[in-house]
Amino acid sequence: MHVKHKGHESMHAEMVLILIVTLVIAQLVLVQWKQRHPKSYNYYSASGMPTKHLSDSICAVCGQPILVDVSEEGIIENTYRLSCNHVFHEFCIRGWCIVGKKQICPYCKEKVDLKRMFSNPWERPHVMYGQLLDWLRYLVAWQPVIIGLVQGINYILGLE
Repeated sequence: MHVKHKGHESMHAEMVLILIVTLVIAQLVLVQWKQRHPKSYNYYSASGMPTKHLSDSICAVCGQPILVDVSEEGIIENTYRLSCNHVFHEFCIRGWCIVGKKQICPYCKEKVDLKRMFSNPWERPHVMYGQLLDWLRYLVAWQPVIIGLVQGINYILGLE
């Protein structure tokens, strides 16, 4: 096998370069799509109406009762009120917004103000880690398309 591919180092470098350029372009296209067409990117429902009705004492993310009022400091858990006046466990709504990449209220689909939610500068790295996780999700989700595109380019250019 090594004898068959002897002298093809420049071709292999070219193939790797094509892969890297394709990955970068695919990431840029996805970011632009997300910025310009957020409704189609996030599969946003036009009505924005909730399909179920929870009481004010139930967290819409985890479905567990809210034991602490928003104005009180909790021992085990704190609560957080969004600008739409829906109340959630603090860790639930942070996980919903950062890890789930859904910056909308899980109940009424109103936009969540992340700057207000993360007013403490020590909490902002969580947002950065969420963005890093988002980039990894893009890579994993679009990898078959990117590999197919690179293979097609290599085939068109006559590279094996």
